[in-house]
Amino acid sequence: MDWSPQIIVNAEDSNSIPTSVTALKTFSTGFPDTKATVHCIGSHGFDFVKEWVASGGHKLIHHVKSVKRSQLHYEIVKRTNLPVVLVAGTTVFYDDVSDYSTTKLFGADILPQWNLTDKVINIKSVEKTLIFVAKPIQVINTLNDITKHVTSYVATEGKNSALWGSQNVVMDGKIYKQGSGIFNMLYNYDSSLFTNFSKVTSSKYETVFGGSSIPYTMKSLEAIGKDTSKIMEHITKNCINISNTNDCLTKFKSNNLLGLMVLINIFVGKLI
Repeated sequence: MDWSPQIIVNAEDSNSIPTSVTALKTFSTGFPDTKATVHCIGSHGFDFVKEWVASGGHKLIHHVKSVKRSQLHYEIVKRTNLPVVLVAGTTVFYDDVSDYSTTKLFGADILPQWNLTDKVINIKSVEKTLIFVAKPIQVINTLNDITKHVTSYVATEGKNSALWGSQNVVMDGKIYKQGSGIFNMLYNYDSSLFTNFSKVTSSKYETVFGGSSIPYTMKSLEAIGKDTSKIMEHITKNCINISNTNDCLTKFKSNNLLGLMVLINIFVGKLI
């Protein structure tokens, strides 16, 4: 299956630029001899993205800072009838994933249910680092079918975009939180619509969790008593001071401290 990679870079501050563009640094590993479209949200990291796109013959689309990733996912899928793969800028590729295929509407990985407290529960959700959308037309048709009874028509580019935010349901004395995005809506509506990544596929990449907003992530971890000094040391060595792409992916693969610590704790923060 021929995939059209759509990379979304969303650095929320200047300190987060290095960890927000790892997908660009390792893109040739994940998608050899492939051209990508890069969606850069806001101004942070734009200069790096612009240079990378120009040097590799890729396409660049610049979005205003107010654009949300969930809204962008919807707009990208809505505007194509060909298979696309949505790639977070924080992705680190270790191997070729371009040969991935699925017969379902989309393929992705799943984050397990996570109890924030005994009363607040994050239900299972689609992990947004890498989402292969094999059937975009069916995705949009299914979304329209789900929302037709609860949404009035709005003749704007962001039609239905408010629906793609996270959802909360209070039931039996507990608060259940559904992750944001159209793919979480589809997954919770009918999980048979998607394919969960195999261990082989999952081993070919990882992400810098919280990498789009490092200061916010560090603050969130420190607020619950976590020592972030080793995490920052890992980021500095493995991202900020890296100029060689191969060195970048080698260092990340050999040291998962950042991924492990932030993966465990990021659920207390924001997952855009």
